[in-house]
Amino acid sequence: MPQETHNQPPVPKGWRLDPIPSRPAYKDEDGNVRIPIWLTKNGRHTADTEMVLLPSEAELLNERLTDAIGASRSTLQALLHAQIIAQGPGVTVVSKLPHSA
Repeated sequence: MPQETHNQPPVPKGWRLDPIPSRPAYKDEDGNVRIPIWLTKNGRHTADTEMVLLPSEAELLNERLTDAIGASRSTLQALLHAQIIAQGPGVTVVSKLPHSA
């Protein structure tokens, strides 16, 4: 007779990527963003590896994850994504994209 398991979630089927909590994402010498991940298949660890993203891909992933979890962007993120030039005492924020005339 199979042994009963209590309060254990079902094992996910198929491939899964999980960030490694003890290893933060970082930029490599080429400017790519590297995210250390665990690769598992059917709940079994297969490998430690890294997801390598161009900075633009990392930015897009960040925006999509922020939207998916319903989090609001920080004031700094909002300013950096704005299509304006903002000035204040001792502060100037310039849009990353050129303005068209």
